[in-house]
Amino acid sequence: MTTLNGFPYAELSFGADGSTSDPAQGGTAPAVALGPDVTDLLVLSHGWNNDPPAARSLYDGLTAALARCGDAPPGLAVLGLLWPAKRYDASPAVVAALAADPTGHAAAGFVEGVRSQIGADVGAVAAAPAWADPGDHQEAFFGMDANALLERFGSLEDGVAGVLNLATYYEMKARSAAVGRGLAGVLAATRSARPYLRLHLAGHSFGARVMASALAAAAPLPVSSATLIQGAFSHYGFARHWDGVHDGLFRTVLTGGRVIGPVVVTYSHHDEVLGIAYALASRIADQPDSALGPIGGPHDEFGALGANGALATPESAWTPMVAAGGQAYALLAGAVNNLESSAFIPSHSAITCTEVGMAIVGAINTNEIGTAEEG
Repeated sequence: MTTLNGFPYAELSFGADGSTSDPAQGGTAPAVALGPDVTDLLVLSHGWNNDPPAARSLYDGLTAALARCGDAPPGLAVLGLLWPAKRYDASPAVVAALAADPTGHAAAGFVEGVRSQIGADVGAVAAAPAWADPGDHQEAFFGMDANALLERFGSLEDGVAGVLNLATYYEMKARSAAVGRGLAGVLAATRSARPYLRLHLAGHSFGARVMASALAAAAPLPVSSATLIQGAFSHYGFARHWDGVHDGLFRTVLTGGRVIGPVVVTYSHHDEVLGIAYALASRIADQPDSALGPIGGPHDEFGALGANGALATPESAWTPMVAAGGQAYALLAGAVNNLESSAFIPSHSAITCTEVGMAIVGAINTNEIGTAEEG
């Protein structure tokens, strides 16, 4: 049996369409969940700009953080997800070639090529209405005149970078939803094979969106905890009537019995990566900073879960992230426990510290709704 930092460990790979790379794995319980001594299964998902080696490095770091905590259940096994999540990068040669064409035809061709390349992924996923996932202006990105789109970013170099960054964001948004739906089938099969196994989900960046999508797609399994680390979706994702009328895209995760333990959200004001997509998208909409603060901030309509926590969510609780060696968490089951993590998460991907491990373990060890404390 393969282990990672002392935990039984296996991997499950998905394609861009959310299907498992090995058809035999689709809709079946992973073998790592079936061991006789396994009481808890933790499913981990990486985010964008991760290839398999980078994802494995992340999982090694996170499980090492769990091991340092010393409080993980002795029957905990880990399943690491792998899915295609590399970003687009523009070489200087591309920018030079576009700049050399005074007609603008080359620039327009570049934009159309990018939109066509990601269109298959985006089109394969049923689009959520704009009000359910505010702030990314995806419809404008695909509908705007190509040269006008580039001009919104200022210089040609900034325009190329902006288009590629947004293209990556929209493609990862679609892929994470597809992978989430694929994962939902695996979780359902695991629950069927092991009815009393405690399931725990933890995802970073777009991996948090994978987990939220899996929970929203699945009939109530349920799962015992979900930890969303620097989540790359709207801070209104779990909201009730965030605009006075509409619920967030993942509202049913809280109201539909999907999680019977805690949902834990880490958010850090140092996470500049999460602000990039919203700031770039605001250029498309030609929207300046609001009077209440910058684009992507907690007072703006357009911001990320991992930057501001779960806003307009009645089930939200707020507390600082606990320092290593500090008092154990008293997390609330059935609630979104927002952990202000700026003191410990200095950037989007700096998440393998002991404090993040403590948050995951705290979620795992919290009693589910309706479960009495042991005396």
